[in-house]
Amino acid sequence: MGRPAVSVRALAADEISALGPLWTDFLSSSPATVVPGSLDIGERVSERIRESAAAVEAGLRPTYRLVLAELDGAPVGFASYSVVERGLLSATAAIVVDVVHVAEGQRKHGVGTALLREAAGFADEVGATDVVVNVPPSHRDVNRFFARYGFSPMVVRRTAPIGALRRRLGVEPRVDPRDATVDLTPVQRSLRRRVLLTARKPARATR
Repeated sequence: MGRPAVSVRALAADEISALGPLWTDFLSSSPATVVPGSLDIGERVSERIRESAAAVEAGLRPTYRLVLAELDGAPVGFASYSVVERGLLSATAAIVVDVVHVAEGQRKHGVGTALLREAAGFADEVGATDVVVNVPPSHRDVNRFFARYGFSPMVVRRTAPIGALRRRLGVEPRVDPRDATVDLTPVQRSLRRRVLLTARKPARATR
């Protein structure tokens, strides 16, 4: 008798606890995901789900989805998908697979494939033309998995802490860094980061 099929379903904002031990395992293996001084990651994910639901209620396309993979009713994996615009040079959107996490004992049994299949379905739903995955270069097995489905390297992303970047650019923060951001929504925090990255115009000399 063959192995039961993996089922995948989208989670609501109040269903984060359905991830069970998967969530704890993911957090312990990805400590960098939790940004110091921000909301707990579970609260941030719930907020993103609520914002996406609000967009759908307003007649817009969803902006985010968190899905759970189950086998015989037990959680075996989950994935996080974000809808992003391609930027100035493209009028189309893309699905970014932020996270794919599969339980240690459930790998190589079709769970990752089921989660990737759900990402493709989400892309069709929102009219996205591409699916992009975030994969650390050192994770060879993960890179091989995605390469098997036709994913190829496209760009190299470089990252810099905002404090170090400001020092190199010679700019001051437009928002006092001492101000608490714990009550900001993800959208507000994103706008705040953009402001901090914008260099101030030099003051005009007075005569």
